[in-house]
Amino acid sequence: MRAACATLASIGLCIACSAQALQIEFDYSYDTRGFFTDTATGAPLTERRALLTLAASFYSGFTDALAPIAPQAGDSWSVRITHPSLGGPQITLTNLTIPADTLRIYVGGSDSAPGVLGFANTGSRLSATGSTQFVQAVTTRGQSSAIGPNATDYGVWGGMIWFNAANDWYFGAGSGGLQPGRPDFLTTATHEIGHILGYGEADSWGAQIDERGHFIGAASVAAHGGPVPLDRFRAHWAEGTMSTYGGMLQETMMDPSTPAGERQLPTILDYAGFADIGWQVSVVPEPAIALLLGPGALLALGVARRRRRTSAS
Repeated sequence: MRAACATLASIGLCIACSAQALQIEFDYSYDTRGFFTDTATGAPLTERRALLTLAASFYSGFTDALAPIAPQAGDSWSVRITHPSLGGPQITLTNLTIPADTLRIYVGGSDSAPGVLGFANTGSRLSATGSTQFVQAVTTRGQSSAIGPNATDYGVWGGMIWFNAANDWYFGAGSGGLQPGRPDFLTTATHEIGHILGYGEADSWGAQIDERGHFIGAASVAAHGGPVPLDRFRAHWAEGTMSTYGGMLQETMMDPSTPAGERQLPTILDYAGFADIGWQVSVVPEPAIALLLGPGALLALGVARRRRRTSAS
């Protein structure tokens, strides 16, 4: 479903009542190198998993009506993803069942060249056979006008995220412990989820790029005050694009990089881009985020294309 508002009223995003809240489900099945799981005991690394949950919470204001993917007799589907703990080999996922309004993201990490923080994608060689309704659920999650050069919406099954374990990550929920030279895991995780949600991935993203390489979605133009310049891959805002987070000026989270030692969370312009992609978006208010960071909350959270994020020099 398209967002109910064509633009952001006073840069405040809206929700349509018929849609349901987006659920992001992380899968650690291919976490074989110990980035989120203790390889000796099989126990989850709760601090890191909790931060992934916190990253997903920045999209808790997103709503839509995503059809379930539930293969029945005569239905079949598959998709190839990069192995999330190896960062190179491909694996094929077959006949997954994914609930309505839910995305599944496979995560992991391994050592690689320094500087690269991670990458995400929604897979390749997606194929589906069976009933028309089933094929539409797999390919667009039942969204209309989600495929092609004139797409206005987006629906996806999920994707994968690989993190570079060679980095000296800061795994803190609060920003007080950030130090120069240490990349912020929460920033990178939130950014990479953003690609799975359509930045640089959705046909509806590409459909709103003009001949100069500027993004011209109505909500983004309203938030930025004009067409928004993109990076050379047309998958991010241009490096150094500014907006506001919590009323304060900040470089956008969805530009190509974040300097090590800094935290960048979704700005008004970042959320506007998601609205233009086709999500019904409500900005997550700061008080709600603060509650997530309260005493004991982090522990409770833990229990309960290819786009690279690099550190700036």
